[in-house]
Amino acid sequence: MEEILVRVVSTIKFPNPAPIDNGLDVKQRAGEELVGKGRSELMRLLSHDSPEDGPSECYNEAPPVDKSSVISSHLEVSHGSPDDSDRGESGEERCWDESAHNPATIAASDDINAISLAGDRHRRSYLGICSVSAVLRALFRLCPAAKDRIVEQSKIWPEAQQEVNRPSALNPHLGFPVSSDSLRELRYIEFYFENIHAITPFLHEESFRATFAAGDRQTPAWLGLCNMVLTVGSIASGSDTAHIYYYDRARSYLDLDSLGSGNLETLQALCLLGGYYLHYRNSPNMAYAILGAAQRLAIALGLHRESPTRVEHQDAEIGQRHAIRLESRRRTWWSLYCLDTWASMTLGRPTCGRWDSSTMNTSLPTALYPDDHFAASLRASTQFCHISNRLQHRFAQSTRINISEAQSLDHELQEWYRSLSPILKETINTPPRITVAREFLRNRYHNIRLMLSRCFLLYKAYGDPERHSIGQAEEQMADLCRAIAAEAIDAIALHWVPNRTQVWNSAWYLFQACMVPLLSIAMATSSHGALGSHDVISWYSSLNKALEIFAEMRPWMRASDRAPDIVAVLFQAVSQGAEGTERTPSVIDGGSHLFGWADELLTDMDWSMVFSDENISQSLFSFT
Repeated sequence: MEEILVRVVSTIKFPNPAPIDNGLDVKQRAGEELVGKGRSELMRLLSHDSPEDGPSECYNEAPPVDKSSVISSHLEVSHGSPDDSDRGESGEERCWDESAHNPATIAASDDINAISLAGDRHRRSYLGICSVSAVLRALFRLCPAAKDRIVEQSKIWPEAQQEVNRPSALNPHLGFPVSSDSLRELRYIEFYFENIHAITPFLHEESFRATFAAGDRQTPAWLGLCNMVLTVGSIASGSDTAHIYYYDRARSYLDLDSLGSGNLETLQALCLLGGYYLHYRNSPNMAYAILGAAQRLAIALGLHRESPTRVEHQDAEIGQRHAIRLESRRRTWWSLYCLDTWASMTLGRPTCGRWDSSTMNTSLPTALYPDDHFAASLRASTQFCHISNRLQHRFAQSTRINISEAQSLDHELQEWYRSLSPILKETINTPPRITVAREFLRNRYHNIRLMLSRCFLLYKAYGDPERHSIGQAEEQMADLCRAIAAEAIDAIALHWVPNRTQVWNSAWYLFQACMVPLLSIAMATSSHGALGSHDVISWYSSLNKALEIFAEMRPWMRASDRAPDIVAVLFQAVSQGAEGTERTPSVIDGGSHLFGWADELLTDMDWSMVFSDENISQSLFSFT
């Protein structure tokens, strides 16, 4: 009987928060009222209200709702503190749906990058203060017109749907058109090694090409890896639809059973799936889970440990093959480590012990030949990720980061960047394949410093309820954040290259940087104190420059990408607040498409969907 009573009380729907009446809350009073009821009455109440009558709402299609009203309700965010980013509606469990049942639709439900289906009224995945959601909550608090404009404009943004014409003749093994005579696949492989390989060089290019050309390798592990290379390579080539064919084929080899067959090729395929492709598909939480499984697989394969004994081979050819195998294991381990770190840079989630020097001793990548710049690129990325992981671990804690911690981490980041070899920092005489990896390093460097200092800008935007003001050191960090944002925008304007892979990366970090001048303009007209006119002019200049860059990037973006629209709409709103009358940015239609990668990297955005009050952040991809 007592169990039934507890179940009935738990099913009663209460206001949020429950009102207090003379120190007795509603649930307690309801429980007392039920004490005198008989078993039959309690069972009847339970049958009327129990959530067990049917499946959870999380797994059912939501009833049709008015899109604008849902957007408005999702933008009704709590404004108490910038640290409240993990709070949501009480009584609901976090859940999301990032399945790929409809491969023609890339505009899925990416809550990491602020994408939420119009009918989805549920809490989303956990994100912390380093996410963009914290910035947007502060901006909407200071400039309510910005929220209203987003609601209004989202109603006229078309939703993109890809048209897929599947070829009638397919290779029975790899899933690509027979009529292409492998030329198309060779092209995609070339694009993979030209654009992706330098970032995470875990494949041995000569061996991969030779195996592909021979066509006699038909194991599930190889076929899964090969199809994932073709998937990512087709995206790098600029194709909007070819990736669907290869991903569909790769999925048949990368199922749960693939985790039961531990081998390096399966692990490498999972790296491409969780580190790149799922971010492209707006499925960052799925990518996060896949990389978690990949890390367990890597540890089970022993990639985290190396034997201290070195075997000397008298035969030079055998020794070279052994060195290649050893280096492939190292590079796969560190590539996975970097992909996981990049994808998590703006999540504010615990780092889950990705690197532990007391139990892991894998050596850093080493050069296989004199001009092996790929090894240098991965070493630099690994050293960057060591710092980024400590920063992420600190942001995942419940206490605010203090000035001394932030300054120490920022100093480490600057020292890391200063120590980079000229090949990874200078644009003159750089090997072509290193260009994309170099720009990724620069963008991530600016972005991690931006996030580190942005929290102090947010503390200033909200005002510290304990001290009612921030000190000079905190003020300097807020100013540093603005300077880094301007530097990031200038660097992207100067160095971005017109290809799909780099635009995917650069556009996401450009959007991140734009959040700072937008918030700064809103703060300048708030009760938190207006800044000098020179500062405001520089923020306007940076935003106009960013919109111009978005316009130039447009041919290499997808129809579903909306971040430039969001920047333009928010720019209009804060400009109106700053001048009392609406001021239209100089490039209002300077681009209506954008990837969000994530962190990070990479992460994509369909801004025609709904903002979620707690889930607006990176990925990329991580490209977090």
